[in-house]
Amino acid sequence: MDHALLDAIAGLFIDSAKRGGFNGVVASVLLQLEASPEVLRSALSKLVRDGQISAVFSRVSANMHIKRLPDLPIAEQQELLTAEPLNEICVYPTASTVQLRVDLNAWRDRPFSKALLLADPQLSFRAFDMGALERYISDPRYVVHFADYIGTMSIGDEYFVDSHQPERDMVSLQTFGLGFDDKRNPYVVVYLRYLAGLSDEHQKYWHSYLASGDVRISEPYFRSSIYGEYWRNRSVRNAIVEEMRLIRALTNAIWGRSLFRNSIGGDVPIGLTSFLRPTAENFNRFVMALDKLLSEGIDSKFFEGKVPLETETLRPDGKIIVQNKGTLTLLEEWLLAEIVWEDPAAFREIVIRPLRKIRRLRQTPAHTFTLDSFSEEYHKKRKQLLSDVFNSLSNIRATFSKHPLAHHVQIPDWLDGGRIDVF
Repeated sequence: MDHALLDAIAGLFIDSAKRGGFNGVVASVLLQLEASPEVLRSALSKLVRDGQISAVFSRVSANMHIKRLPDLPIAEQQELLTAEPLNEICVYPTASTVQLRVDLNAWRDRPFSKALLLADPQLSFRAFDMGALERYISDPRYVVHFADYIGTMSIGDEYFVDSHQPERDMVSLQTFGLGFDDKRNPYVVVYLRYLAGLSDEHQKYWHSYLASGDVRISEPYFRSSIYGEYWRNRSVRNAIVEEMRLIRALTNAIWGRSLFRNSIGGDVPIGLTSFLRPTAENFNRFVMALDKLLSEGIDSKFFEGKVPLETETLRPDGKIIVQNKGTLTLLEEWLLAEIVWEDPAAFREIVIRPLRKIRRLRQTPAHTFTLDSFSEEYHKKRKQLLSDVFNSLSNIRATFSKHPLAHHVQIPDWLDGGRIDVF
């Protein structure tokens, strides 16, 4: 009887795997082989004890029909097998059971589907070098969205319905997330259930980017994707955008006009995301995106009537050259004229220097050709720039918030509470 049960469990699971389902077998179905519920429970308990099957229970799983999480301890499985209704139990063959019944060579082009076939949990993850995403970022057929620690990727609708597009490229990832190694270098992490949905060609492509070291899934992505919880901390990117929003509100309240133009909102710009390889080209993309957000986001009309908007230079021939001042020059002059700083040198170092550094770094990619290079140092440089920019904006916002006309502008507790994640 045990052998017949095992064959039935393995056969039904393997058939489901071939269709992409990887579904377990509801225990009550097995009453067709063993009519006695008690005898069936005993036989299943023995197969669990011998490491030939595992059981998933609706009491502890949101969906017992797929193996989402690692197996419960054997003793706990056996205890639940004696008590739970058979129609609320699903059983699965273990890897050793499947290996005796399947030619695994037939699955070599689908490494992630093969992992599910061999009883890996569907919500286990694989980590990849950031280069895996760049194929999709650079291909206009794909739509890639980025948030702070999570993203999505899919073939665009117009290409999905285009009969000229190869079937192999009709792929998507419901989500992907951030993971980190012990040096806090970022990686892409993807759950097996999403990877197994890729075509053979794209599974092989992703497999070629598997990370070699120990990578852990980030807590924000884990909690949001598994539990649907909103991460209580905020990223430094989120904090920068929030500081700019508050500065707009404060300057409107105090001076009747916003210092920054309204932001477009939506996804994190590709250049600012952490989901990029640490290369010179991507760092330059990051710098240009950050400069566009900051110095190009300053509204020069805000300074009208506050400081001179132009400089006049006398040429040797007696003619006067009139030039518009840059937005960062206007900001510095206005802040020095409007506010009495205890230490103007410290003000320039903390508030102005980071913004000017971004503008200076932008000049190289904007005006010259440079060779690309790869270095983990670009991760550190990016994080340092983000921290410095946040500190600059935070000081401006904190200064403005003390103005008597700004008392009604509420500052979120998290912004000054040390709950900012820098990655």
